[in-house]
Parts: sequence; C-alpha cells; structure tokens
Amino acid sequence: MIHLANTLTSEFDDVVLMGFGIMLVAFMATCVAILWLSRLYWQLKRDYITLAALVDGNKNDIFGLCSAALTVNENTATTHEQLHDLKQQVAHLLEKINEFQQNDVVNSPYNVDIRKIRDGASIDELMRQSDLSYDEAALLVRLHGGKKV
Repeated sequence: MIHLANTLTSEFDDVVLMGFGIMLVAFMATCVAILWLSRLYWQLKRDYITLAALVDGNKNDIFGLCSAALTVNENTATTHEQLHDLKQQVAHLLEKINEFQQNDVVNSPYNVDIRKIRDGASIDELMRQSDLSYDEAALLVRLHGGKKV
C-alpha cells in the first residue's frame, strides 16, 4: 500500500509538474502575444497619426482649391459683366459714329469735292467743276491730300 501511495504521489507530482509546465508555456505564449500585439498597436497608432496628418493636409488643399475656384468664378462673373457693359458702350459709340457719318454726308457741302481730291483732282479742276474760289480749292487740297500748292 505504501508503494501504491508512493506511485500515486509520484503520478500526482508528475501531473502537477506537467500542469505547471503547460501553464508556464501558456503564460509565456500569452506574454509573447501581448508584446507582439502591443508592438502592432504602436505601429498602427504611428501609421494612423501619419495618415491623419496626410488627410488634414489634403483637406486643407481641397479647401484652398475650392476657395480659389470660387474666387475665379466671381472674377469671371465680374469680367463677364464688364465685357457686357463694354459691348453696350461700343454699340452705342458705333451708333453715334454712324449718325455722325450720315450727318456729315448730308450736312457737308464739300464731301463730293473731298472725294474728288482723294481721287486726284487738281485745284483747277475743283474750281471749274465745283465753282470754288482758288483759296477754297487750295485749302481742301491741303487738308485732304492731293498735290502741294
């Protein structure tokens, strides 16, 4: 019986030692896993901080681009309005020029004579054809091109 008790005690000690060994291996594996996971956590945290900084930089760039686009859009609208105003002013000036030219043709008795001078008429021809004095014909020739007196 003593032998049986020693055998049982010996087997119990072996089981206890094996249990402690398994617990020690499990504890070591748990410690290694904790170290590995904590390393991964810090690496992920560092990567997150880097990515957050990149996202913030991109967000600021996008805000800047949107702001610039709005400014360009406002400037384009202003320029379009100014261009429209200028077109209206040019149209108004063209109307005035046309009115002036029409009035000039109607109101000026010398228009036919000026055309003759530009076509090369002389002072003598103007005096004969238009019934002008020498001084009038010479003045028209000097003003509107033609031969020098």
